[in-house]
Amino acid sequence: GDLVFTSPNKAVTTQTSSNTRSELRQMIRGLDTSIDTKSYGNNFALAAHRDAAYFDQIGGRLDATLKVNHVTINAKHPKKPAYSVVVGQIHAGKDKDLISEGNGFGYGNEPIKIYYKKWPNHDTGSVFWTYERNLAKEDPNRTDIAYPVWGNTWENPNDPITAGISLGEEFSYTIDVKGNVMHLTFSSATRKTVTYEINLTDNVDAYGKVDPKDNPNGYAGDWHHFKAGAYNQCSTQDSEGMWYAACAGTGDWQTDKANGDYTSVTFF
Repeated sequence: GDLVFTSPNKAVTTQTSSNTRSELRQMIRGLDTSIDTKSYGNNFALAAHRDAAYFDQIGGRLDATLKVNHVTINAKHPKKPAYSVVVGQIHAGKDKDLISEGNGFGYGNEPIKIYYKKWPNHDTGSVFWTYERNLAKEDPNRTDIAYPVWGNTWENPNDPITAGISLGEEFSYTIDVKGNVMHLTFSSATRKTVTYEINLTDNVDAYGKVDPKDNPNGYAGDWHHFKAGAYNQCSTQDSEGMWYAACAGTGDWQTDKANGDYTSVTFF
């Protein structure tokens, strides 16, 4: 009765990522394939979008209850994303036409990614979420800002111990975008409920402080969709840059499973 998403470190990836994933993408159109995947009718916008009236919906809500069964344990470079998995996100659309307008939209960034990370030698893992500054890929200020939920964010290599979430421990999240504001709720039977809210149409962060490096209009001009599942953050690519942890993997599932070179998440 559960839905298990499994993603080995080495497998097929999308053209724009070196990370494997097993996810469901929100398809507002349902089975009506006459509506293009990237069209307004299959995605949601914020209320501030100039074409808001033409979208199928303004804002949206994603609720999930899940447990992380396993995260990869072998990384040559223990960079921030190593040993972690994204279990829910909002993805803005990558849109060349929007980029060409020069208004700061269309880059395909993510206003939220929900992470679970556990170092191999730690007793428990951490749940946190990130907001990506909505900037061009080549902009050095385009980075993910991490906010803690239970345990630590990826900047902190200490074992969260009792403050963290164990593998196999159930928790829930809600991402509720109303108008222009994203409301977040994280809950667990054994942890204090954590909430955040952030306006996605300006450059004020989730703590109420102006971020001068972010797009001043946030994600107001983008179109969006939800995704949920297991987006493995342990890339097998060995390169410079924070995303390339050179995680182990052969591409043979039985071998990689035996070696712990995969991530697995169960949704209820």
